[in-house]
Amino acid sequence: MTDVRKDGNSHPFSKGLLATSLSITGLPLEERYEIVREIERELDRVAVVHSKEIQQRVQQKLQERGFKREERFYRVTRQLSELEKPLFILLGGPAGIGKSTLSVELAHRLDINRIVETDTVREIMRNMVSAELVPSLYRSSFNADETVKADLVDDPLIYGFNQQVDVVSTGIKPVIDRGVEEGVNSIVDGVHVVPGYLGMADRDDCHVFQYVLEVPDKAEHARRFQSRANASNRNAKRYIANLEDIRTLQEYIVEQGATNGATIIVNESVDQTIERIMDDVTTELEPQVASSA
Repeated sequence: MTDVRKDGNSHPFSKGLLATSLSITGLPLEERYEIVREIERELDRVAVVHSKEIQQRVQQKLQERGFKREERFYRVTRQLSELEKPLFILLGGPAGIGKSTLSVELAHRLDINRIVETDTVREIMRNMVSAELVPSLYRSSFNADETVKADLVDDPLIYGFNQQVDVVSTGIKPVIDRGVEEGVNSIVDGVHVVPGYLGMADRDDCHVFQYVLEVPDKAEHARRFQSRANASNRNAKRYIANLEDIRTLQEYIVEQGATNGATIIVNESVDQTIERIMDDVTTELEPQVASSA
């Protein structure tokens, strides 16, 4: 039995834990377990090993197999908790685009424990502010125009949406500030994550990666609402009935993303989108973790 030492503590070597840590790479399960089995054989007669040595062995196995990008994913993400400044990944886009699914998968791959959903922030604010005072809070993003007098503005849909985003952003900013203060890596997702509203481009106290997701195909967008409804209590018909307005908001959010320096991603595949974001994060932060090692 091999004991693994880390931070003054020890625990028995676990193939399952090591294979789970390798999920960061995105490699198939069989490929991960082949690497784990090789390391287990190498440690067969080793009584005590430090966790960093196991990480080095994993990195060597990945390099030997030609998995250079996966090796970077593994090496960099294992050190994200040691960054001097916290990491924030912002995911914006209209309803039904796959933001929540992507957030959960990214959190797993990047070992991030805090996900902030803007719909949750809006729900909390609803319990603090009355509908009479801020009526846009009590509408969905695609029908906030119901609170707008159409004869006073050129585009009630965008105007009502902007009002809602502006209000919800006042609730999101303190959450981000607290995360920075605590040094907690976080993912913030939601339709209200519109580039230009949160002032993240001007911050130098955290690492920020801002993305806007889109689905260009209308039929595919509608299908996702049905898929989401099958796994939750959300009524797909309500969203599909408002699909034109939702897609108008998509165009607007994409435009704001392009204007404010966000990365626009066509979210056709969760796996491909995750690989893209993982590539961005690990490539940019690799020098940071190397200098702190």
